[in-house]
Amino acid sequence: MRYYYLLVVCIIMLPSLVVAAPKSSASRRPLVGWVENVTLQDVGLVMKARMDTGAGLSSLHADILKMIEPQRQGGKQRVIFTITPEKGEAKTIEREVLEWVNIKKKGDTGTIARPVVRMDFCLGGKQIEARVNLADRKGFLYPLLIGRNVLKTGDFLIDPSHSFLSHASCTSPKTAFR
Repeated sequence: MRYYYLLVVCIIMLPSLVVAAPKSSASRRPLVGWVENVTLQDVGLVMKARMDTGAGLSSLHADILKMIEPQRQGGKQRVIFTITPEKGEAKTIEREVLEWVNIKKKGDTGTIARPVVRMDFCLGGKQIEARVNLADRKGFLYPLLIGRNVLKTGDFLIDPSHSFLSHASCTSPKTAFR
């Protein structure tokens, strides 16, 4: 008989415990696949991008046309480069060089210096201002690699079993870069 009362109490209490259970913070985080369409907001281009949690910094395929040295002391170096999307016309862009980074060469020893610029990304409905290094990614399948700097800023969850889970349009205000 005691067990009967215990069972009744458990059955009565169980629904209230389920309702009172806190929702996971993961359910509020945007979910993206291992490959997504990403909009370069300030340039107006949509590009396929691979999510890469192993890369600290995002990387964009660009043909560097010219490096412009500062005209005055304390000025900033600038870079003029071209981005060619899979579909559509190439865009020529000029940006301030924020810094130079040394990146390991693929399948080789040594490093290569790459300029880092600021770009506005739209991924998973979030607009993110982030640093990106400009690279020759002709030998890669995806012209844009989204690194941890963008993934952490956007607080994204990645589902590696899916691709193209999100839209490349943004409704949120811009989040500052890392």
